[in-house]
Amino acid sequence: MELSQAHLRYLLAIGELSQGKAAVSSTQVARVLQVSRPSVTRMLAVLAEKDLVTKERYGKITLTETGAALAHQLQAGLRDLERRLPALGLDLDREETAAVAGALASVLPEHCLRKLCTNESGGTMGCATP
Repeated sequence: MELSQAHLRYLLAIGELSQGKAAVSSTQVARVLQVSRPSVTRMLAVLAEKDLVTKERYGKITLTETGAALAHQLQAGLRDLERRLPALGLDLDREETAAVAGALASVLPEHCLRKLCTNESGGTMGCATP
């Protein structure tokens, strides 16, 4: 399954928003990603076709088992980036570090993005850039 950086960005946002709850709204996703609700609707249709999310009535979004596993793996990769950033000596606070890690992950070349998506056994979770 080929996934773009935008797909991964949405999965990460949905995964982070859904921690501790079963579903999130498209409004929440739009707010976090700073995109319009129609953009979220279009992307959700694509992610649903890839069996990564389900969208219920009234806009409730949940990750499928595959989507949740991929989001979890990406979150682990972001945490790894966040742990490594302080070594650069940029004097970033925690919030800035998280923002920089997210921005970096969203523009990484394919070979680096694949490393973020690699699970502990060495297999990839299907991540790729267009």
